[in-house]
Amino acid sequence: MKYKTTEIVDATIQLFAKLDEMVGLISRVLAKFPAETVSQQLRPFLGSPSVAFARPSMTGDGKITLRIERGLSQVQAQIPDTWLMMHQSELTAAVREIYWGDQEHTLRRELTRLEKSIGDHNRQAEHHRVRASEARQEHDRLTVGIRRRSARKNRAAKGDSDG
Repeated sequence: MKYKTTEIVDATIQLFAKLDEMVGLISRVLAKFPAETVSQQLRPFLGSPSVAFARPSMTGDGKITLRIERGLSQVQAQIPDTWLMMHQSELTAAVREIYWGDQEHTLRRELTRLEKSIGDHNRQAEHHRVRASEARQEHDRLTVGIRRRSARKNRAAKGDSDG
């Protein structure tokens, strides 16, 4: 029985060492990118974190929940359990893929927002063009009316002065 307990303790220590190593590698990969561009999913791995606690998923979704210490604070993060079996280069590629996937999603969302903004701006500009055209037509109509009245008054004034 004592042998089994020692075996479990040794396996747990090895698992935490591997998780700490993984978290360190993830942190080093993310250090190459501007911190403000790192997604919420990867943000807990910024800095020099260490694993304080780990547990497998309770829902069977294939994720490991980690409690990560960064200085005096602790944050929670999840990693796919498949990452435990990966070689460092595979893990690095997986983290980069998540980072760039998040960047693509963020850029797509920003592009959609800008396209909507441009569309709104164009609709507003078209509205102003129509209003300006209507105002120009109204101005022209009033100008023609004023000129006609002025011409009539001038003719009437000449008629009065001739008589």
